[in-house]
Amino acid sequence: MTDEPNKKILQSYVFFEDKAFFVSTIERTFDVYGGSVRGLETLVWEWDADTRERGDLVHQAGGLSDHEEICRSVIKTGEMPQEAGQ
Repeated sequence: MTDEPNKKILQSYVFFEDKAFFVSTIERTFDVYGGSVRGLETLVWEWDADTRERGDLVHQAGGLSDHEEICRSVIKTGEMPQEAGQ
């Protein structure tokens, strides 16, 4: 597989009361046993809306459905969604 650069898929800024988060989903290459595959990854950072800077990485998930679930959860409760099975 060729070494393709990461590709931005979806970015969201999500707010709840005094909390803010930057949610980013990218397509990237993952190294796996025996080679590599392309797939989606969603990362969430704390966000300072005043300085427009990312803070600590607070959550990591899969693709677009995870991106949407994270945004809905933060808007509703201010928290990251629970992982499956918890």
